[in-house]
Amino acid sequence: MNKIARSLPGIAAAMFLAIPAAMNNATSASAAPSACNNTVQQYFVSAGDTLSKIAESAFGDPRQWPRIFEYPGNTEAIGRNPNVLNIGVRLQIPPCPGAIQSIPQEAAPAKTARVGRNTGSTTTTLPIKLYVVTGDDWPPYVSTDWPKGGMAVVIVEAAFEAAGMSDNVEIHYVNDWSAQLETLTKTNRYQLTFPWYYPKMEFWQSCDRLPEPMQIRCEYDHSNPIANVTLAFFKEAGRADLAQDTLEGIKSKRLCRPKGYSTFELVENGLSVDNLHIELSPTDCFLRLLEGRVDYVLLNRFTGLAVAAEMGIGDNVEMADITIASPIHILAYRNNPMDTVQYLDEFNKGLQTIIDNGVYGQIISFFNDEFTRRLTQ
Repeated sequence: MNKIARSLPGIAAAMFLAIPAAMNNATSASAAPSACNNTVQQYFVSAGDTLSKIAESAFGDPRQWPRIFEYPGNTEAIGRNPNVLNIGVRLQIPPCPGAIQSIPQEAAPAKTARVGRNTGSTTTTLPIKLYVVTGDDWPPYVSTDWPKGGMAVVIVEAAFEAAGMSDNVEIHYVNDWSAQLETLTKTNRYQLTFPWYYPKMEFWQSCDRLPEPMQIRCEYDHSNPIANVTLAFFKEAGRADLAQDTLEGIKSKRLCRPKGYSTFELVENGLSVDNLHIELSPTDCFLRLLEGRVDYVLLNRFTGLAVAAEMGIGDNVEMADITIASPIHILAYRNNPMDTVQYLDEFNKGLQTIIDNGVYGQIISFFNDEFTRRLTQ
């Protein structure tokens, strides 16, 4: 993801969680998951279930369905339409809203520093200290204005801690996203960088088929997903003609995406960029939506809801029942002389550990709640 797509001044304190989506395609009532608590629970989909109905049963609020959708493993099981669930599919239900009052102690991050560059030298052996670079302008994922640097930072640190590497990891913040890939990791000033989207190469087949800005990512290996980012389709609230839209139906609609935002994930999911209206900012896209000049605004759910809240139009727009999951990863330069790609394996092991022991679920629940708190305070 590029710098333009991440830098959204003024919305960091306006991030919002509750999604005004009306998922009303349910049929018969179904068995409800048990009341949620501060742990991750299993639930098997029953006849008549929709994700919003499961969220209402578990959380008491159908609008909280993205918490379930984004949990590791659930996005693959659910697919693009939260209203169409296969009976018997196992879902993980994260902790209740409000159940996690603080970041788990097990996830306390190692030493971090806000600097422009590191002072480590290039060697041909594994470093005593592993330097990792990220940005500071994409809340809630990475931002020093958020607790312990943001959701992605806490997850990364917790995973390395679970892998026994927390004393060797130091995170630096450099707000030049292009430089992170083009120079900082390639010259080994940093060994890893995050969080980044990564193209589905089984779709593209070869790097030269990718949009040019994405081709550099073929020079990197990637970790398992740090988190799943929901690409939301925002529409004007109450539009009956769009109520039954599917991803297939959206192909013929007028879509708006801000300038500088990635489009490769749209192509991967069968959408054509030919129908895309490009505006200067998310605000401009929402203005075009309310003017009736576009049908959908495409933004990640946090950015979209935050901008709508800042504009005072939160009651006028809603998130459609269609979504695309865009995972974010750690990247390691493939040709690093120190073979730092192996650190991705260690991270992946630690990540699976915190998913299995419930720490991951507590982290993302805490940060989801932080969105609500910042909007309503």
